[in-house]
Amino acid sequence: MKSDPEIVILVEHISREFSIASILKMMLESKYGYNVQIQSIYDTHNLNKISPKILLTPFFRSLNSMIFPFVYKWNQARIINLSYEQVFRSHQIKFREPKGSFVKNEVLHVSWGEDFSKFLLQNGVSVENIVLNGNLQYQLYKYPYRNVSYDRNFLSSKYNISSTKKWILFTENYGAIFGGDKSVTHPLMEDRITSEKVKTFVNKSFVKTMQWIDQISRINDLEIIIRPRPRTNKENLINYYKKINGTINSNIHFIKEDQARDWILSSDIIVSNYSTTLIESALADKKTFMFEPFLFPKYMVSEWYLYVPKIRTFDDFKSCIKNNVLNNSNVEDLKKWAFNTISPNFDVIDNLTTCINEEYENHTPIYRDMMKYFNEDRVKYSIPGSINYNIRKFLRNLLTKVNLIKYYKQDYQSHLEILEQDRITESKVKIEINRWKSIIK
Repeated sequence: MKSDPEIVILVEHISREFSIASILKMMLESKYGYNVQIQSIYDTHNLNKISPKILLTPFFRSLNSMIFPFVYKWNQARIINLSYEQVFRSHQIKFREPKGSFVKNEVLHVSWGEDFSKFLLQNGVSVENIVLNGNLQYQLYKYPYRNVSYDRNFLSSKYNISSTKKWILFTENYGAIFGGDKSVTHPLMEDRITSEKVKTFVNKSFVKTMQWIDQISRINDLEIIIRPRPRTNKENLINYYKKINGTINSNIHFIKEDQARDWILSSDIIVSNYSTTLIESALADKKTFMFEPFLFPKYMVSEWYLYVPKIRTFDDFKSCIKNNVLNNSNVEDLKKWAFNTISPNFDVIDNLTTCINEEYENHTPIYRDMMKYFNEDRVKYSIPGSINYNIRKFLRNLLTKVNLIKYYKQDYQSHLEILEQDRITESKVKIEINRWKSIIK
């Protein structure tokens, strides 16, 4: 392998993308001999040091995003957008549309299924820039990948949770409250009225759900793990929970560490408001339920909600915990939906490595006039190497050293916890790859 990476995989959230990135690195290096580097989208230290031929991104709906510095400096690379978010609620669709000629014409978009492919085509992405594959994360619930996980005993020991009690995993997805849903926090002009309705609905649903969780936690044979979504600040979530319930019972654990998949495979029952981890839970053959303390308005609905058993009252919740059932429903319908739409019957990870190899072999680096795209797409990010960019970089590094980084105004929505949580090191990569070595034949 060459010393400089030929392929770079950018990761936004370790909890969502790190396993996939590590498996891709391992497969691409062992099958094709490439040198593959994994790095955080927050890490721009090597922009002037390397020039990869292939750049994999976790998202790319607009050039006006955190991806811009990488694309600007590595402008001859073939860009492959892994698109880790492709299942939307109704109110998010307009916001999620691909924007700008660069995204539509210069980026290869990996689609999970026909619906997202049609969405891309309808919004101007050329057909040759769409590759139909499948959901990468969902592949990890199929064999041989399913054999690899941090098991219940490991998590129990690490977080001091009783392994003998029933585990209830609540995967939080209240981005409209905690800032992670940009379609609500930064809505398009035409969506502002709807976004305010979303905030109101989500807030009242959160309050009622947290009250139910507090009540159910008083059953002594339970351990309740509340897992914040990657963009949610755990401290903010805890503070709001305390505001609602006053105290936190000892069997409630707010845990953001490790990956959602490990917690899903180790838990007995998985509940959420509308996190797509419920689809993962179904694929893991776990008892799966969706909180609906108030009827979802049309703008909050996504197709897959139809296939998830609902918890609409506290008595429903108690029934789920006691009997693991609700109205005789199970997860088979949701599994069928996933298999038919976004999780096909082939190894989508292995298939993607084949696609990446073909793109590498067929891509001839060409000069792109990035200033043209910069102006056309009205990019707000500073150009790497410019005076403004260097000043901001200097200030950020200085404030980090003196522990005042929280006062630094970012070009993007983030906070210190996210930056630390998603910091990627060689040690983390080595440990993660060692987890998955057994799947390589």
